[in-house]
Amino acid sequence: MSVSVLLGNRVFRAFAMAAGLMGALVACDFGKKETPLPAMPLVALDFNGEVVNRGILPLGFRGDGNVSYGRGLDGAALDLSDSAVFRKPLVLSNTHRTSLVDYPGLTFLLWVKKSPIDYNSYTVAAQMADGDDFDAKGWEIKTEECGSWSWWFSDGVEQTRYKASPERQPLNDGAWHQIGFSIDFNTREVRLYYDGVNRAVYTLPQQELEVFDREIFLGASPLALDPVMEAFNGSLDELSLWSRVLSSDQVAALFAQYRKPVKTMPRRLPDSLTVMTWNLWGGGMREGRFVGPRRMADMIAESGADLVAIQEGFASGPLIADMLDFYYYQRSEGLAVLSRYPLGQTYDVYRPRHAGAVTIELPRQQQVVFCPLYLSYLPNLAPYIMSGNASADSVLLREQESRGAEMRYISWELQALLDRNDRVPVILAGDFNSGSHLDWVEANRSKRHNLVLPFPATQILENSGFSDAYREIFPDPVQEPGFTWSPRFKEVLHDRVNFIFYHGNTVSPTSARIVDQHRLGFPSDHAAVVVVFDWKE
Repeated sequence: MSVSVLLGNRVFRAFAMAAGLMGALVACDFGKKETPLPAMPLVALDFNGEVVNRGILPLGFRGDGNVSYGRGLDGAALDLSDSAVFRKPLVLSNTHRTSLVDYPGLTFLLWVKKSPIDYNSYTVAAQMADGDDFDAKGWEIKTEECGSWSWWFSDGVEQTRYKASPERQPLNDGAWHQIGFSIDFNTREVRLYYDGVNRAVYTLPQQELEVFDREIFLGASPLALDPVMEAFNGSLDELSLWSRVLSSDQVAALFAQYRKPVKTMPRRLPDSLTVMTWNLWGGGMREGRFVGPRRMADMIAESGADLVAIQEGFASGPLIADMLDFYYYQRSEGLAVLSRYPLGQTYDVYRPRHAGAVTIELPRQQQVVFCPLYLSYLPNLAPYIMSGNASADSVLLREQESRGAEMRYISWELQALLDRNDRVPVILAGDFNSGSHLDWVEANRSKRHNLVLPFPATQILENSGFSDAYREIFPDPVQEPGFTWSPRFKEVLHDRVNFIFYHGNTVSPTSARIVDQHRLGFPSDHAAVVVVFDWKE
């Protein structure tokens, strides 16, 4: 019997190409060099008429005695649809002594074909366990009632969920789709994939990852009371599990074995880069669970923004990203990035709820490091300042102890990224919850409650070599106050508290504006800041 028959034709070709035996590469069409397929996985199930692991990890199976097969991507597939005779979950057990969490990371990919007329939610794949004292823990990939898919992870205390929209990531269209994720155990970073594209990146708050050593259930939840009743209505094919974090290009290459990539990188570097920062105010849902995010997505699109730092995005972040057909990076529940361009390396800057950084991969090998920011709301010094009895020394002392201290740590941790400013600009954008030392100046004292306040958060950034893009365009704070707090409330301390700073000699701001109006009512308590950067020769 030939080696190709033993391994399965498609799997053998993947292994052979990775080893250079076939001398061919798979094109990913992302404007980069062609990427070879990755080497042997731990698990490779092609369901070509039998349940056999063609990867290198010894596996045991349950539920493989009576299995229904249907038409797959290249041969047969595991059939759990309403036309299958046998509909029950398949369980994969690691019979080797090696713990999966001993690897630096994992990548799990699976092709799914869902019934287009069944709108129930089903578990497609999962590793889960009952929590001893709290909620269930583990990970789960599900189909959603809306027709798309979701990914969930919990350590029994902290939970993270990504839910895609059916407009951009459908599973109910009668076609095969590749879904999956990678997880880096060292950085606790998850990358989520749909049809070969890294749609989202999450920094996990969870600490316990041992659940990855549990059995993998396919087609139903490990916690299902009746696995047959709750079995997935559809087909599964080409499951693979890798003992490392595959690159986005490698996942795209695996996808391209069966389908042409649908989302490609523009080949021309844009003449400019438009950056926005916006606090969405509780997920932007004050105008409605769908209406609010829809209105915000429309306003972002109208602004022409390529990169958006969002604060208080919460569950609306992935939805708005899909509405825009953008990539999504969630640093924490309230801090995220929307990007027109693919997401590269991320950086663990300070605390996840306050700061992060992600490399934005632009055409022609150009990069930008984008840092979303959200400094602490407390202490709220606005009532004290508005009282007319405020002392500048008292205000600055409280600022130094809170937001000033946070910015000192953030700016210090960013220094390693600033060393590359001759090639890669760094743009920092967010809600500082404090004013600017460029606004509360002597010339503006009469309009600032008779106070001159060199706010430390902005001053520390300036001392670190960053420039305030809005003030560079509008240097006079008297004529152009640029208030971002608050377009909805009148009896508050109106101030500029949302900023876009930049560092590097390859970009220059050419225009800036404040967005605080909408014909149907502005949906947030913060205005958005928009800055256009041009490339410098």
